[in-house]
Amino acid sequence: MLVETERNLDLGSIDATQDSVDEYLLSVGDSLPIYKATGFAPPVYSAALALGELLRELALPPGAIHSSQEIETLTPVAIGSTVKISALVEKPRRRAGLEFVTVVCSVESGGSVAITSKSTVLVPTEDSPSATSNEAKGRKAGPVKSGPAFISKEINQEQLNAYARASGDDNPLHLDPEFAAGTQFGGIIAHGMLTLAFVSEMMAAAHGREWLESGFLRVRFKGAAYLGDRVEAWSDLAKVQESIRTYSVGVRNSSSGQELVVGTAGFTCRD
Repeated sequence: MLVETERNLDLGSIDATQDSVDEYLLSVGDSLPIYKATGFAPPVYSAALALGELLRELALPPGAIHSSQEIETLTPVAIGSTVKISALVEKPRRRAGLEFVTVVCSVESGGSVAITSKSTVLVPTEDSPSATSNEAKGRKAGPVKSGPAFISKEINQEQLNAYARASGDDNPLHLDPEFAAGTQFGGIIAHGMLTLAFVSEMMAAAHGREWLESGFLRVRFKGAAYLGDRVEAWSDLAKVQESIRTYSVGVRNSSSGQELVVGTAGFTCRD
């Protein structure tokens, strides 16, 4: 149940064991050797598990939709460490019959904050406007963005089931065909954080340790990936300012070119 005032939550501790990280990587299809080579978990792993703990605590209504996500790595989370998770839940915002909940999670490792994760979720209400158009379902085609597609993935139910187990996000919108058919999407869609993991994999493949040690993401979820869809993660270098390198990034539908995730990602260069 949502509370109308700002509040702080203690979400307990999570062991970032090798088995837990391996289960997560398998669920998102990321087989890069960089994680075992460095001993660091991907930043989206920590953010995904924090979000899973948060969703269990808040008990949001079925069908809540991820709207935007920010992740910042202050220090990498070491595989085998124990992390503590806390959250600041902001007062819900209402606009045009829609209700938005924003939560800032802090992942603490070794006595200091390692990862911060800011999630905004659209919560369905009785007054929420219905959306039945192709655009609302994420099916409207758009222009294909420039920039290479470094990662290409196909969405299937087995993967969504595995991701739900690994992350703790068991929203029926991603798992229950009957429930999903009755939503504005008209069918099962992939978790937003799953598609965001493709961006993280792309950045890790290109930038390795620098991404794991100092990577940040700021994205909006604009469309949905459906079962059977093939999606691509892409990036374009946007800005180099002192030691900070920033990219425009996104995930798009390979067939239609529609952008599903758009935003920026970057890291601090060591050189």
